[in-house]
Amino acid sequence: MRIKISNIKINPGRREAEPKAVEELARSITAVGLMNPVTLDQNNNLVAGLHRLEAAKLLGWTEIECTAIGMNTVQAELAEIDENIVRTRLNRQELCEQLLRRKEIYEMLHPETKAGAAQAAGMNRAIGNNVSAKLVPTSKSFVEDTSEKTGMSKRAVSRLLQIANNLTGDARRIVEAHNMTQDTALKLSRLQHDEQVEAASMLAAGTMESVEQYQEYQRERRRAIAMSRPLSDDPPADTRTEAEKEQEKRESLDSLVREFRRVVEYFLNQMKMFQGCADAFAEMSQPQISQVWDSAAVDMAIIGFSKAVKAIQAENENGGHDNEN
Repeated sequence: MRIKISNIKINPGRREAEPKAVEELARSITAVGLMNPVTLDQNNNLVAGLHRLEAAKLLGWTEIECTAIGMNTVQAELAEIDENIVRTRLNRQELCEQLLRRKEIYEMLHPETKAGAAQAAGMNRAIGNNVSAKLVPTSKSFVEDTSEKTGMSKRAVSRLLQIANNLTGDARRIVEAHNMTQDTALKLSRLQHDEQVEAASMLAAGTMESVEQYQEYQRERRRAIAMSRPLSDDPPADTRTEAEKEQEKRESLDSLVREFRRVVEYFLNQMKMFQGCADAFAEMSQPQISQVWDSAAVDMAIIGFSKAVKAIQAENENGGHDNEN
């Protein structure tokens, strides 16, 4: 059926159509006509076909062919999300957000998929033959349904869901700001939440080349910390040779050196961010500049640390006693 374009309602939160895509579609409609009608719900709200609608407006149409469907609000939103995923060039963050919302709606409409096929099968066995309707066979899983409706591979849907569910907000902002790959975002999402920002920051600063390198760095750090723990009151027998003890000590100290250098390199790389802002810092008020210098006590911390190390070295060289003059 046909409907006046002026009667079609568009949800306020809907993503806007891309002008270039609208122009291309308008040329196609001029050449071969409107192949697929737009889709409306019972209240004339647009469910699918925003680019087709905008192309019709561009061509000066006052009416357009449409298909009216009796969807409830939730189902209509699900169809709109599918339209956005298929027709719109979403960035990774937007795609993740759309998939999360789609999963929420899909599991609301098909709660048996949230429980999982195995649980549903077990529930069916518990129900027995006393009822005519069973939970299994269940609806398709969310990943399967999304793949079929959007054309995305199941693997792509699963990977994006992993990122959307597990990558923290702070880590995600670093990933997007530095245009990191989806593979990197996925690997970061598998880290502990308190490690994600540190790893992403190190990747952004160039002090780490990969998530795998960061994981090795973490393992070395944990080994170094473990080596520095004091012995218990009743330690187990130490069967290591003196050569093995010396080797482990060197490896532990080497790990500490590498960790210290990485911390320093990370700080230096972060400071590069401010090199082009010296003029802005020069215009700060006295209270503001005081806050800057109060927070820039790194050099004093390093000097203090260096003095403490040298004092211990001097004490060791003197057999634990101060010089007597």
